[in-house]
Amino acid sequence: MAVRPPPARPVPPLADAARRRSLHETLACAPNPAGIRVFAYGSLMWNPCFESTARRAAVLHDYRRAFCIWTVHARGTPSRPGLGLALEPNAGASCAGVLYDLSPGIGANGLLPLWEREMWTAVYRPQWIRVDVDNARADALAFVVNPGQPQYAGDLSVAERARYIAAAAGKFGSCRDYLAETVEALRAAGAPDTDLETLLFEVDRAAFLSSPERDAGG
Repeated sequence: MAVRPPPARPVPPLADAARRRSLHETLACAPNPAGIRVFAYGSLMWNPCFESTARRAAVLHDYRRAFCIWTVHARGTPSRPGLGLALEPNAGASCAGVLYDLSPGIGANGLLPLWEREMWTAVYRPQWIRVDVDNARADALAFVVNPGQPQYAGDLSVAERARYIAAAAGKFGSCRDYLAETVEALRAAGAPDTDLETLLFEVDRAAFLSSPERDAGG
């Protein structure tokens, strides 16, 4: 899809009632309501907002992990927009991540912090997907990009992503740190992502090339 410009201001959050409705509708479709699992592919790998009973490396097929959503609040500003990660459907692709087993019977109240974080706006769609884990298949909850939402950035080039990520910081820190933490989490899980490794290299290169110290040094 063509690249979309970043929003001029933070996208309004979902109303509490709409967020809770999304949560209850998602749980109503759970394949196994007594045994909820969450597939993490970004910051939930290194900063989960829930208790889990198990954590395992897993792979999701026919989706890709991409910096394809604008952030002008959490990891950027309207004047220096950043980018966040999302899952995008992509036939033949695969995405390594972490599968969390949540406490049995966690219910809507226990999942509300996850919805307040991932569904602060409507940039994601909660979906039940199937992942490969421990030589078997497991149902899990994942948050997939909503391409009709204003935060969807489209398919930026590596150079464009690197330029935005290198310059952006917001309420929760720098966009570069968000990328670096994700790279490190995937290394720790034994599933390094070569695309993200390359992007981190390009981000640091872009930051170096634009640094005042380099300009002053000639």
